Amino acid sequence: MTKPWRVDVLECRGSSYDVGKQLAEAFLKTTRGRAYARRKERRPFAFSLRNAEAALKTWAPNVWEELHGLADGLKIPLERAVAEYSNGRLRYPPRGCSAVMSAGLYGRNYDYDVRHYDRLLVAIQPKGVHASIGFSDRFTGRVDGMNEHGLCVGLHQVSQRTWKPGLVCILIVRIVLDQCATTREAVALLRRISHGLSFNYSLMDAGGHGAVVEASPAEVVVREGGQLGCANHFLAPSQQAFNRRNPGSYRHLPALETFAREQLAADRLFKALNDSLSPVFDHRYTTGSGTMHTIVCIPAERRMQIGVGGDATPSDIDVGGWARGRPLGLEALEGQLGGTAKPFDPGRRVIVKPEGPAKVFIGMRLENALFKDVTLAQASFENVSLSGAKFDDIDFSNTVITSNCNFNGMQIAGINVKDLLASYARRQSSEQA
Repeated sequence: MTKPWRVDVLECRGSSYDVGKQLAEAFLKTTRGRAYARRKERRPFAFSLRNAEAALKTWAPNVWEELHGLADGLKIPLERAVAEYSNGRLRYPPRGCSAVMSAGLYGRNYDYDVRHYDRLLVAIQPKGVHASIGFSDRFTGRVDGMNEHGLCVGLHQVSQRTWKPGLVCILIVRIVLDQCATTREAVALLRRISHGLSFNYSLMDAGGHGAVVEASPAEVVVREGGQLGCANHFLAPSQQAFNRRNPGSYRHLPALETFAREQLAADRLFKALNDSLSPVFDHRYTTGSGTMHTIVCIPAERRMQIGVGGDATPSDIDVGGWARGRPLGLEALEGQLGGTAKPFDPGRRVIVKPEGPAKVFIGMRLENALFKDVTLAQASFENVSLSGAKFDDIDFSNTVITSNCNFNGMQIAGINVKDLLASYARRQSSEQA
């Protein structure tokens, strides 16, 4: 999937109330904001304004104040603003995210559902908490970002299967950015917080201290080090029961750990993550897990490289300069979902109708794709790379595979294809003799 993509950039300073109101008023001037009046109210199941107020006043009083400004700016009742844009029990579509913490850099891909992505990069400087720049989710929440002290944080969904009363992921990221200056402070906060769902949180501070916090409703386990990769599953043995079936996460982690060991420079790390043919770049937009944006942070310099979509030319953002009062000079980020490549989307069901030969795979790279429950009858593969692809419950009747084929390592039902072909060649020779 390739599609032009635009993310608006909003800047807000002042009291928390002012930040909320400025954010709402700036949003209403965007293309999506102008359609806001047609949006239906989404009231979470068993929502309680009193409970939400108690949680926010305990953990994030500035966000409670910000919601008042947001409600006034959007011209909606406070109860609706709190229900939709705070700690309400709204469900989150599956998301997949990758992060690398190495050589004093924090790099990250955020993979999500196109329809639910906020398309807002927000720079805020509320009085009483740290200034920060990050990607918004439901206005008050953040999916990742960096604050004025150089602390970087991002979320990685593991599972929604087990739930208990607690704070939601996007609010947790926001609280870390608002209240913590170092990885040590962030880890201590994440140990105290009550986690409602299972998420990984990747962290890196200006001192180069990296960590992955595996947070489930049962416990919090921390991995620390100078070369870390993080995906969408837990590694701690005690947390394995919370992992969901997620082949993409298990496929991404080895590549992320390789990037970490290589200690890439910032520009090379950005390309390694954002290249549309990278092993960690995700094209599953049709199933809600395509790569939406890439960030590479240099915490010691308080700088971020940000690009949206794939194969992006990153924008350089001076977080420290912005916190000192300098404007960003950036109204929007523009790019293309899927980048310049058009590889096969392994989340898409492909069906080739059997009427006549159909040449549907021509000159394509389908590395590591998963074909499952797919009809490929009478299909033709020409100049196609299927390295690492997996086929499960596939109909290959009358399929044509042309010459110049490399079958190294390919197996069918546990038998090497090269061995099958060699055996067939020997049989043909003996019959002809």
